[in-house]
Amino acid sequence: MGPKLVRTWAQSVLVLVRDYLGTQRVTDKEPKFTRDLPESRRRQLIEATARSLARHGLDGTTVRVVAAEAGVSPGLVRHHFAGMHDLIAETYRWTGKEVEKALRAALTAAPDHPEAQLRAFVDASFSAPLLDPDLLGVWLTFWSLTRTDPEIHAIHGKVYADYRKRLQRYLSGIAEHEKLDLDVRLAALAFTALLDGLWLEHCLDPSTFTAIEACQIAHDWVDTFKAGRFMARAKADGARADGAKPQMIAVPEAKAG
Repeated sequence: MGPKLVRTWAQSVLVLVRDYLGTQRVTDKEPKFTRDLPESRRRQLIEATARSLARHGLDGTTVRVVAAEAGVSPGLVRHHFAGMHDLIAETYRWTGKEVEKALRAALTAAPDHPEAQLRAFVDASFSAPLLDPDLLGVWLTFWSLTRTDPEIHAIHGKVYADYRKRLQRYLSGIAEHEKLDLDVRLAALAFTALLDGLWLEHCLDPSTFTAIEACQIAHDWVDTFKAGRFMARAKADGARADGAKPQMIAVPEAKAG
């Protein structure tokens, strides 16, 4: 067999092998593998990680689980990310951006005024897609890692700093419009805590109160702030000229039965 004939034979074999591999059907237990651009593949893996965290929690989210969720091989996960820690950190960043995107979409439809923007922010916080038990599962994982993982802690700090800055900007606009002398930094901290608490409790047990009631509570807080009553008692105590300690609110003693 001459060299030219050998090359022709080898090329024919390669074609047959490719055709054979291309027509093989995978079983239900085997994911179908596809070739995508790197950024598209990374996003696919991040979204798969978020779904796994929501369903299985941190302990149940492994390279193999994420790979199966995304329909890729475990090796491809390791190709795009250094490991699960890297993938979870990127998932936190992505989740924060997705929340910001959802809020921005809701705020675009509201009038360009601080109070209107703030109230639209409240309504969006207790509506789909943000009011979602699956999102809670993802957040709980991130929160649990914040105290022990420096990188997750840094991401958490940035995500919540951006969140509070937005609220503080709206509150500052309201205070300026109403000519209020208030500590808007503390107000933003307080309002963030209120929204987070209501959101967390509702996602944990929606039977406790409705999303509408959560909005009503938050809007009432905005009314209180707008009326200049935020931390009114603390301001009064701070203005005491005699330097005496703030008086505690008296609580009636329970009567013996």
